[in-house]
Amino acid sequence: MGRWGKEGPPPEAYSRVTDPERFRPLHNVALRLLEQLEASFNVERFEGYGLDNELEVGDLERPTVRLVPREQKAAPLAIAFTTFPGLRVRVGRWLTDGFPQCGCDACDETADDEAIRLGSLVDALTAGCVREGVSLPPAGTGWQESEYWLESEYWLPDGRRYSSRSSVDQAVARELLIGRENSSLEWLPWPPRQPTSEQVPG
Repeated sequence: MGRWGKEGPPPEAYSRVTDPERFRPLHNVALRLLEQLEASFNVERFEGYGLDNELEVGDLERPTVRLVPREQKAAPLAIAFTTFPGLRVRVGRWLTDGFPQCGCDACDETADDEAIRLGSLVDALTAGCVREGVSLPPAGTGWQESEYWLESEYWLPDGRRYSSRSSVDQAVARELLIGRENSSLEWLPWPPRQPTSEQVPG
């Protein structure tokens, strides 16, 4: 039932953020995770402002980091560090998420839980367990769908899989699709970093 019990949070808790600083540890969690990914996988690192305008909304604590696998069919990762403090993350082309997603008192998110959620998303990314798609029917709204899953994880709603579906403006969908009716991306696993000659046991 969480901290609010069966009655749920009071209405005012939805617009109140009592202690945003409780999420500050997420910045260090993300920085350590990025270092681990660079050490383990064959990726190129980009760092700076202006790498992802959709993520970089509002003030930022430090430059955005983007890791691009040296396998074109593996999905890139971008992390923006907000002054809230929190994170905005992009996986692949269209899948974006916030850590925390809200931060208000009613949602009662914790840095520990958000760190686990971030780790699960990155695990799915590096394992090649991410699928994305955009569709534009002949009439009506376009749709963007994202899905990721894990072989042995636990926190996802059905224990294994997370999916989302949201509408997109027709003009945006047409730009993404470039004349096609639909587009689906199934990303490959990240390529592991090969040991250097100094690292290979003699």
